[in-house]
Amino acid sequence: MLRCLASDLTTTTWSNIQITRATTVGGLKTASPKTIWTDKTASRCCNIWAPEIHWQPNEGAWYIYYSAGTSGTFDNQRVHALRSSATNIWDSTWSYASRIAIPNRDVWSIDATVLVLGNTRYLVYSSWDGPNQCLYIAQMNSATTVGNAVKISTPTLSWEQVGANVNEGPAAIYHGGRTWIVFSASNCAGTGYKLGRLELTGSNPLSASSWTKYPNPIFQSANGNNEVGVLTRLIEAER
Repeated sequence: MLRCLASDLTTTTWSNIQITRATTVGGLKTASPKTIWTDKTASRCCNIWAPEIHWQPNEGAWYIYYSAGTSGTFDNQRVHALRSSATNIWDSTWSYASRIAIPNRDVWSIDATVLVLGNTRYLVYSSWDGPNQCLYIAQMNSATTVGNAVKISTPTLSWEQVGANVNEGPAAIYHGGRTWIVFSASNCAGTGYKLGRLELTGSNPLSASSWTKYPNPIFQSANGNNEVGVLTRLIEAER
């Protein structure tokens, strides 16, 4: 039986990755963060964002998936992974594991998360396709290797096109035998940023036709203020 031992919040100050730990979610507000990763390698030194911690049972380790690129531009962002040295997140030291290269489209990619369906894991992330920043999915062969990616969501609805045509920041939710991907839509720098939903309604998550997009957002800015903002990633560390 899994029991929640702690809440671990992963954050970044743009040039590093930090973890904050507390015994309750509310306690994270006053807890002190611990910097667990900085990197001077030119190809991944900078623009570090969207860190997420995921347990990879086949490797027996925690992995942090994050976006990073080169100095002075956002054009070279890719998904990277760190590996833990121990099963205890807080006590681990972290080592660079790999860049996640997508075999059929090794291009700009950000905001990776891990979708778990049975014994199979999938990498879901955001990447440009022409003028649209879309969501893609690829089956994971290991913690750091994936198969070919398939596009499962394009920002075609008006609430996904405020300031820019964007689908990003995917996160998986499971309940009652159903599976959703919640994602951020529109330009994160403006007041149009909001959350949308995809539901897995088919049998093959690697098929775009298996995903149904809800026609309306579930959260959005109110009164012209950007309350939604840039979403941080919070996990309940269960082990």
